[in-house]
Amino acid sequence: MTIDIKTLGQLIDELAVTNIRAWFEQERLMNITGYSVEERVQAAENAQRLNAKRNALIQAIDKKFGEEFTVERKSYE
Repeated sequence: MTIDIKTLGQLIDELAVTNIRAWFEQERLMNITGYSVEERVQAAENAQRLNAKRNALIQAIDKKFGEEFTVERKSYE
């Protein structure tokens, strides 16, 4: 199901799950001693992908409320 046809409840649910998944990937990334470099690189890629998904979900939620899209900034600026 594409993001445009999901209900508000589905979007909020998916946002919550995406936030949790992104948090775990960021924890893996920051755990220097517990994971190999390759595992940390994969965690960074996953975290970036999940962050992009999170931004899309937030924009879709804003759209459901008739709001303008939220201002996007790079998280690393």
